[in-house]
Amino acid sequence: MQNRRTILQKAKTADLRPQGAVGKRLQKVLERAKELLRRPSRHADESVERHMRLMEESVQRGDWQTARDHALALGVLGEQLGDLGLIKKAGRGLRRLDGGNRIWQLMAASKQVRGRPDWDGSDLTGRTLLVDRREGDLAIFFQFASLLGPVVAAAGRCIVFVEPRLAPLYRRTYPALDVRIEGEEDMAAVDADVVAGFETLAKHFWPDEPAARAPFVPLEPDRRLVAELRGTYLDGGPGPLIGFAWGSLNKSKDLPALDDWRTLFGSLPGRLVSLQYGDVGPALSEFERHAPGLIIHDASVDQLTDMDRFAAQIAALDAVVTISNTGANLSGALGVPTVVLLDDGFRLCWPAFGETVAAYPSVRLVRKGGRAWASAVQEAGGRVMQIIGGAGDGG
Repeated sequence: MQNRRTILQKAKTADLRPQGAVGKRLQKVLERAKELLRRPSRHADESVERHMRLMEESVQRGDWQTARDHALALGVLGEQLGDLGLIKKAGRGLRRLDGGNRIWQLMAASKQVRGRPDWDGSDLTGRTLLVDRREGDLAIFFQFASLLGPVVAAAGRCIVFVEPRLAPLYRRTYPALDVRIEGEEDMAAVDADVVAGFETLAKHFWPDEPAARAPFVPLEPDRRLVAELRGTYLDGGPGPLIGFAWGSLNKSKDLPALDDWRTLFGSLPGRLVSLQYGDVGPALSEFERHAPGLIIHDASVDQLTDMDRFAAQIAALDAVVTISNTGANLSGALGVPTVVLLDDGFRLCWPAFGETVAAYPSVRLVRKGGRAWASAVQEAGGRVMQIIGGAGDGG
């Protein structure tokens, strides 16, 4: 908990103005991807090293099918060798490469808790299921949130441990769910018949056949607060209301420079709402020169301390355009139309190709694709225009 508080405090005071796409930063992104892929298994197995190398080479040239084949092979080798690290690596690779249900089979296996076997998909009638994230960042709670619906319906009781800021969202969305706070009690002491990580739920509810997948269920914001925030924002001028965020604490990301966002300001109607955390003052001063009187910064919303109010703010908008961050995942989980700008790195949260995201039907991806960021931002603006269509100043 102390580490989480330290990170949040750092984020509150950070000036996150990006410096633009420079060669050194892009090289760091590429080197990070290479390091992830070539990191050796604890087993000195020649076939492991060969598949790792070939997967890396396939990723570099954008040959996604071949990269997926090598990731699948690494998953089989990891299982044969009993190497949980290799199994996890293969699952992460497949997650970027559209690996179907095999992703979740591997990721669930890599997160097994010793002495507490995961739920095997058997009948949950009259049984208590405990769900927790085990490891991973905040995005896990957004990516898998809609899987709790079928679990709550099937189980006698479902207990889920969440990051403290997300408890109100989860409780509102699933009133029958027993929502508890991470760190407040020993999960091993909780009386449950079976346990599961979120990836285990995906293993059983997200099969390869799309038509058989559990349907997407958006998180439910505080509707009273949504209406209040939207009304306040529209009092200052007509809509549509478009949220945007531009900076990140993750220095490995290649991000649009502030000047690259000018193309967005010049092409969108309505008003722009800052969804950025940190010290936004310096960036907003620069933005104001290009969009005078059109940018809203609501100091009453602080996602680092009150995620429920942040969710209401996002839900009050007509669309969101943002870099990859927590807000992008939350917007997708809320079902808000969202355009996410991606650099050319091989990133965990998003697929390596295509423009759709299975976990978030309302999200569309715009990739840098080796071009100047201004061009990608302009494309994102065009996508937002398609989304908002006739959106105006209504409630």
